[in-house]
Amino acid sequence: MSRNSFASFLLLVPGLLLIVTACSPPTYEGSGCVQPGMKAGEDLDPAYFSIYTSTVNGENLRRLYSDPCRELNHARISPDGQWITFTRYNQRNPTTGLATENTGYGNTEIMVGRMDGSELKSVVGPRSGEISGNGYWTPDGKGILFVSMKHGQLPAIKRLDLSSGAITTINTKPDGINTDPHRVGGKLVFASRERPSDPNSIWVVDSSATAKQISFPQPTRETQRLAKSHPGLGDFDPKLSPDAKSVVFMRRAAKDSWHVVKVDLATGEASNLSGHDATDAVPEWSPDGRDIIFWHADLKNLKNSGLYVMQRDGSNRRRIPLPGGYFYTMPAFAPINASNPDGRMIVFSAKKEPLL
Repeated sequence: MSRNSFASFLLLVPGLLLIVTACSPPTYEGSGCVQPGMKAGEDLDPAYFSIYTSTVNGENLRRLYSDPCRELNHARISPDGQWITFTRYNQRNPTTGLATENTGYGNTEIMVGRMDGSELKSVVGPRSGEISGNGYWTPDGKGILFVSMKHGQLPAIKRLDLSSGAITTINTKPDGINTDPHRVGGKLVFASRERPSDPNSIWVVDSSATAKQISFPQPTRETQRLAKSHPGLGDFDPKLSPDAKSVVFMRRAAKDSWHVVKVDLATGEASNLSGHDATDAVPEWSPDGRDIIFWHADLKNLKNSGLYVMQRDGSNRRRIPLPGGYFYTMPAFAPINASNPDGRMIVFSAKKEPLL
C-alpha cells in the first residue's frame, strides 16, 4: 500500500550536485534533496523521515533513526529487544532527490541497528534496480526474512543469517510472486499471486513444507479495473498471531479502501474487522494476541488518520494519541523482553506532514 512521504543546500552537503537550467527542473544527485514546501538553499529537517517508539498509549515517544531524504519503514524490533531492522529507500525522485516508496522499490536495503541508535549498518543491498525490503526477524532473532527481487527474476522470500551473512531462499510456492513473509514457530505465512494482474492471496507453509491457501479474495466489477494499478488486488501483509492459530492481513476493497481481515486457521473462517468504507492497513498483533495495531486513514477528515488499536474481534477501536504534524504508518508491537516486560512498546514510521 502506498505511503506519501536540510543543513542548507547552499552549505556543503556531501555529494550534492545541483543542476539548474532555464528549461528543466533541478536534478539532485548524491545525498541532497528538497523537502515539500522547501526550496533549494533552505535548511532540511534532518528528521523528515523517522522511526519512533512509544508505549501503546502514546507516551514515552522516542526517535530512534531518521533521514532527511530517504524513507524508512517496516521497522521491527528483535526478540531480545536489543536491535531493530527496517527498510531504507534509495531510488530518488530526479527533481526533488527524495527517495520514497512512491519513487519505486528499486535500490531498497535492509538496515540493522541497536536500539540506542548506534551500530547502524546495511545488511542487504542496496543494489541498482534490485529490491530488498520488508524485513522481519526470525523467531530466534538470528536471521531476517525479507523480500528480494533481482533483475529478470520473480520476487522471492529470502533468509539472511546475521552471523555469517549467508542468504538462502525460503521454500514457499514455486513459480509464484511471493512477498510479505512472517514466521511464528514452524509456520510461515506470505502473500502470493501467479501473475502481476492476479489477485494476491494469503498462503501458509508449516512443517510439512506444503503451501496451503487460506484467503480467497473475490474481486468485484468495481475493483477488477484496479488489477493493473499499484499494488494490485487482493490480500497483503499477513501476520500470524503469537499462538499461530490466526492470521490478519489487509485486503483491497476499493481504490482507496482497505480492510483488516482475520482468518482462523483451524476453521478457515474469515472475519472483516473494518467498516464498509474504511481504510485500515498493515495490521500487526500484540505480543499476547489480544489486540491488533494498524494504520487508519480517514479520507473525510485527515486529522483523524493515524495509528489505531482494536481488540482481536474488531471491537474497541481507539486512536493512539501521538503529536500532530506527522504522517504515521507501519506500526508494530515490540516483543516481550527485559526492556519491554509488559509488551506495551510499539515501533512505527513517521514523516513530517504539517496538514495532519
